Amino acid sequence: MTKPFDPNSFAHSLPDNHRQWVQSTQNTLVGNVDMGTPSGNTPTTSSYGVNAGVYTQFSKGNGSGVLIRIAANGVMGTGASYNWGATGTGVVINHGLLRQPIGFHVVDSDKQVSVYRTTAPDQNQITLASTDNTSSVTVYVF
Repeated sequence: MTKPFDPNSFAHSLPDNHRQWVQSTQNTLVGNVDMGTPSGNTPTTSSYGVNAGVYTQFSKGNGSGVLIRIAANGVMGTGASYNWGATGTGVVINHGLLRQPIGFHVVDSDKQVSVYRTTAPDQNQITLASTDNTSSVTVYVF
């Protein structure tokens, strides 16, 4: 397989929207697919335990899913979008994919925990629960 042609060598002659599409396609073909970009890791103080310095906010990458941080029950000020409720109780997460997700993966956790779906997801939301509400996790919904 040959390496795709680099569009940057002729990008100046393309209209903006076409150039962006060609560059995005080229990045994907050469393996630069990303799940998301960290945009915040507050707090950084040790008073938040294992949540300190862990990325809690993300910008959508060029993949088809989103990264979402769910902090432990009762732990506030972490910058996470969601917190677990009672163990085994689902948390409704607005994923924003505008389509029913295929599923999710746990990509980070501060302890051994199982995360599971409690109801069928829809084009706007997925409901997840954990076996330990004192854990903090990051999930990739795709």
